[in-house]
Amino acid sequence: MSKNFWNSLAIAAAVLIPTISVGALESAAQSYGAISRSPSTQDKGYSWNYRTRAAAENRAISECESISGAGDCEVMVWARDACMSIAESSNGAAGTAWSTDENQAERTARKVCRDYGGKNCSITRTICLPN
Repeated sequence: MSKNFWNSLAIAAAVLIPTISVGALESAAQSYGAISRSPSTQDKGYSWNYRTRAAAENRAISECESISGAGDCEVMVWARDACMSIAESSNGAAGTAWSTDENQAERTARKVCRDYGGKNCSITRTICLPN
């Protein structure tokens, strides 16, 4: 085979191999999300598909604070490559949970809400992150 063929093959490999490696790393990237809530106003903030837990939590708190303005928003639940759910009651009780199974996250969030004294706890938001 000619020298030009081998040079072309080497150049193609040098271009393709890093591209494939970067693509593999991106597909293996984890997805974080969070739900925050203001206890005084019951306003919420959400985030999903962030690369780090800190970024997801910061976004959820920022969104919550921009709505409530109370300065007391706190992260109630965060998840990585899973579902997270929040259940709330008209008396102000709330419960959160996460699971790789959406129905399990919702069942547990309702139970936690009831454990905190909630009556008729219902799911107000469920977010499932890609895994």
